[in-house]
Amino acid sequence: MNDSQCMARLLASAVHDMRNVLAVIRESAGLAQDMAALAGDALPRGERLLAALSEVQNQILQGAALAEGMEFMSQAGGAENENAGPCDLARVCRVFCRMAARQARAAQMRLVSGENEEPVWAPAPPLEVLRSLLEVFDLCASVGGQVTLRFTAGRQQKAEGVIIEVLEGVNADLALSALTGSPLLNGLRPGWQAVLMPWRDAGGRFFLSLAARDAESQS
Repeated sequence: MNDSQCMARLLASAVHDMRNVLAVIRESAGLAQDMAALAGDALPRGERLLAALSEVQNQILQGAALAEGMEFMSQAGGAENENAGPCDLARVCRVFCRMAARQARAAQMRLVSGENEEPVWAPAPPLEVLRSLLEVFDLCASVGGQVTLRFTAGRQQKAEGVIIEVLEGVNADLALSALTGSPLLNGLRPGWQAVLMPWRDAGGRFFLSLAARDAESQS
């Protein structure tokens, strides 16, 4: 999977959700206008109107989150890898869970981004981290999906990366086996490497280590 394929898949997933957002806004706004026009001094079915307008607000918030994800991916895709600098792994996890939500629903999976008390920066291009997370998703989807995955930026033995947890689901054991059988994801890349390994205390958790490579190791 190259950068363009990663970008295309995640953007396609998000664009579909964006269209749903716009459809709900259009229908709800039309309903509100129709009912307001007929109301006069009294407002018939006021609860229905309030519910519709509340849904409009929810969809607007979702649309704003998707737009933020698209903007982030656009910025990440436009930066040259060698000039991209370190990336905020917590933000990458949040963006991934938003952008891949439709694909997760298709696989009956749920993606959750964990909370962080402090930023975690990694010496890897954001788009490459997104690709690694998408490959983790593919591993779990390939065994039937139906699991909940949580992605949390973190550290293990002073190495920055993403903690990946299989929280629940009918195929949780199969997902764990798939992740265990693929310890190396992207492998070696110019300037960095991504390695998937079991978390130190196991228990359904893995650590995606993102480490810089020096010039000697790249030769």
